[in-house]
Amino acid sequence: MNAIVKRPVKDPMIALFDEFFGNMVPRLENQMGRLVVPAVNIIEDDKGVEIDLAAPGLKKDDFEIKIEDNILTVSVHKDEEKLEEGANYIKKEFGYESFQRSFTLPDNIFDTEKVEAKYKDGVLKIYIPKLEEQQKKIKKVSVK
Repeated sequence: MNAIVKRPVKDPMIALFDEFFGNMVPRLENQMGRLVVPAVNIIEDDKGVEIDLAAPGLKKDDFEIKIEDNILTVSVHKDEEKLEEGANYIKKEFGYESFQRSFTLPDNIFDTEKVEAKYKDGVLKIYIPKLEEQQKKIKKVSVK
């Protein structure tokens, strides 16, 4: 008798990507076939840099953000418990989701004492201001 093995259903786009590129590009996926490391956008302006991290389904208390030796690390560790009841059985599954992303900050550019973080609509926004002397000063020149 063959054992029944539950296999995750693979997203069609991921399957197509894997068919073309095989294992040439390493991918981090959890047991359900979802990407473990969230996508990031980094936006810089004259006064600082904003890191936007897509992490839907979490709460602001799920995040741990720390800066040590000019390395900004964002991590999440979330345990999830699901209870599924049926007519003749009770099945309990434990879910686990975690990730960590690290970003190296250049020396003497950013004011790491004034970092701000906000989580809204599934996006974690981290703003790191530049040191006062690193901010570009814009000088307006009048036309005569």
